[in-house]
Amino acid sequence: MAGTKITIVRHGETVWNHTMQLQGHKDSPLTEKGILQAELLSETIKTRKFDTLITSDLGRAIHTAQIINKNLKLSIIIDRNLRERAFGIMEGLTREQICENHQEMYDAYMQRMATFDIPEGESLAVFNNRIMEAFQHIARTYKNKTVLMVAHGGVLDCIIRRIFNLGLDAHRPFSIYNTSVNTITIDSNIWKLEEWGNIEHLQQSAVLNELG
Repeated sequence: MAGTKITIVRHGETVWNHTMQLQGHKDSPLTEKGILQAELLSETIKTRKFDTLITSDLGRAIHTAQIINKNLKLSIIIDRNLRERAFGIMEGLTREQICENHQEMYDAYMQRMATFDIPEGESLAVFNNRIMEAFQHIARTYKNKTVLMVAHGGVLDCIIRRIFNLGLDAHRPFSIYNTSVNTITIDSNIWKLEEWGNIEHLQQSAVLNELG
């Protein structure tokens, strides 16, 4: 295999995902639905072969990684550079609350103004650079290896924009689902998409009924 193959899983649903509160570096636990999502993925992903498992250091990612690793039994490497974007003083707030209390910040956030510095947080440009550097480092470190990663929606957003050369301020015409499976290959400066938004582990009718 030429290059580094990285399969990126978004963490399972959290309490704040459910209540539509912005998380960033703050954390909330996985919901029962989120735990079930990870357990179902653990069963479907166990037939794949990976050399290592790397996760963001945020609790929701670590918990998801631990669940999906039950069958794989890989050593878990924690990498704080894979954290979600830091949303600073917006963390823990809903979009409605941000709009009501921080109108200028809300407008910059919704318009994806790349250089806007969120108080106590990161600009979109700084966050994107952090993620690009983290992936290039992983690609160099695990050259010609297969990596399983648990990260965040914002991380996946940066990756798909890199692959399709979408600007940071461009509208995102796709969804990023909890526990979706996404695979890329990085060979030097060539990034190739192998798989995107795979949620086949959630597609059984009985499972969907239970998730409600």
